[in-house]
Amino acid sequence: MRTPLLAASLPLFLLVTGGACVSRRAAPQESAAREALPPPPEPKLTAVAEVAPTASALPRDESAPAGSPKAGAGAHESADFGLGGGMARAGSGSVASTPFIANANVRAGEWDDNANYRDFMRYLANEERVPYHRVDLANRRFLVVRDAEGKAVPRCSVTVADASEHLVTLTTTASGRAILFPHAEGLVCEGQGLTARASCNGQSVTAGFTLETDDDVVPMRLQAKRELPAARVVDIAFILDTTGSMNEEIAAVKSTIAKVAQSLASQDYRPRLGLVEYKDRRDEFVTRVHAFSANTAGFLADVANVSASGGGDYPESVNQGLHDGLTKLDWGTDAVAKFAFLIGDAPPHLDYANDSDYALDMRQASHQGIQVFTVAASGMDELGQAVWRQIAGYTGGTNLFVLRGGAGPQSVGAGDPKSSCGGTQTQYASGNLDVLLTRKITGELKGIDADPMRIAGLRQDESAKPCNERVAMQ
Repeated sequence: MRTPLLAASLPLFLLVTGGACVSRRAAPQESAAREALPPPPEPKLTAVAEVAPTASALPRDESAPAGSPKAGAGAHESADFGLGGGMARAGSGSVASTPFIANANVRAGEWDDNANYRDFMRYLANEERVPYHRVDLANRRFLVVRDAEGKAVPRCSVTVADASEHLVTLTTTASGRAILFPHAEGLVCEGQGLTARASCNGQSVTAGFTLETDDDVVPMRLQAKRELPAARVVDIAFILDTTGSMNEEIAAVKSTIAKVAQSLASQDYRPRLGLVEYKDRRDEFVTRVHAFSANTAGFLADVANVSASGGGDYPESVNQGLHDGLTKLDWGTDAVAKFAFLIGDAPPHLDYANDSDYALDMRQASHQGIQVFTVAASGMDELGQAVWRQIAGYTGGTNLFVLRGGAGPQSVGAGDPKSSCGGTQTQYASGNLDVLLTRKITGELKGIDADPMRIAGLRQDESAKPCNERVAMQ
């Protein structure tokens, strides 16, 4: 639910705390020299399980008065963005009968905090006023798994151990990389440092490393060629705020689903599509799960009646929505890539008892190799912006934001171009939201066949460049 005319600043977040085995330093200064990292090439995509939607209802929040007014346009209305027109149900995996869906004209931009890590950390060193959950992001490490030919190895399990045998297991994404924030994972680097062991395709390789530098890479190379299926399965989930102010974004998600299906239809990818709706504890339901499906036309029919309604106070049950998206959808072990898109215009309730914790769930997503891309709709406040970027950065995703006017002429929120780009830029990659989301998916899948050692933001930020010229995380 959005409140118009909120402050538009985009604070970054997270507390930088002490850690063993490293010499902490103040906000790092940008190096004058910059690596020239080539932009990734254009990719491909295609379709996958089907179950009736289920609803999860937590106890209603009795602390808020019944009938509390919902701020923002459309607060008391239920707007149905059904697909319209006929739809013939296709067989499993078919996209031939996907109905026509009009473009949703919602403009959005994108920013990548992992490609601008030092800029991000400089902000964190000075920011304390926003009550996000503090997580220590210092001493980032890219764990990179390659095969004998130097190609990326997706869905590879990488276990990191410290001297006290505390273990953390992550899963590589499509790019063959996993991002480790060692202090946030409770790893302690003393004396011998840390050990990473990659195990996949019946092989394993071990690498030792320390945390003496702020930002580095841990390369691991298997002795054999990687094994990937001819038809590459991709899991794509949308975790969507469906309260009363989200009309345009809901339409954009439906348009995105259709575009993704169409762009992947003739490619070597088989997408499975899922969706989790979330509202708030005083609404008709808290979450509703539309299970992963390979039947694109059937899935579009299933979500055709998803509509905007409900909402009361400003925050929503984001924690529960994210948790159910990660735990109630059947993420496949056979998927070469796992993408979740968290889309909303309000921050999480951080005051609910017996609630999930987004900071714990973003760790779990990283462990499972699920990249969470966040979309901050117009009207998102500073807390919501901080949480969205926290989640995206930790899981290797990026943060997208609806531009000024995306929800009406008075909407500002995350759309102020002078504060939406890392707090420092006035330019950024932008376009219609459905187009950006589709390109995001295809762009990430390029990482399967790109050089996994070419990492945007490694040791140097991309933020000195205009946003629309920066190197993507591929």
